[in-house]
Amino acid sequence: MIDTNYLNAEYSLRSWLFTTDHKRIAILYFASLILFFFIGGAAATAIRIELATPQADLVSSDMYNRLFTMHGIIMVWFFLIPSIPNTLGNFIVPLMIGARDLAFPRLNLLSWYLFMLGGAMTLFAVLAGGIDTGRSTRRSPRSTPIAMLWLRSPVSSFPASRRS
Repeated sequence: MIDTNYLNAEYSLRSWLFTTDHKRIAILYFASLILFFFIGGAAATAIRIELATPQADLVSSDMYNRLFTMHGIIMVWFFLIPSIPNTLGNFIVPLMIGARDLAFPRLNLLSWYLFMLGGAMTLFAVLAGGIDTGRSTRRSPRSTPIAMLWLRSPVSSFPASRRS
């Protein structure tokens, strides 16, 4: 008789998408990370192909900025940062502490669904042009007119003018 474990309990897609087993959720995170790695890698490849020739003939300058932004966002926020805590944390930590499962397994599965939803929304926002990719150095708090007024006001330089 074959021993039943997390890999061969059930083989259906439904069993994977509605699982509460921490090891299966870790594998879902791992598969998602691989997907986002390939999406970010495809953006990086398109950037390098664009830079291979002197004339910009593969994509437009706006699409180049979108690809550059998408590569950075995907690789940092959807591959590098979640790789260790989500995958290894879900798989190894319950085994290390001797727990049978996590405290809130449905919440753990919900976090994977929200992770995938956030990734899909981010990809859509970048590709649809909803993110301003041309001015990456104009960051708050000094990028708004109100902030510029504050920097130019006499109140902002008041403590420095009182030195004797």
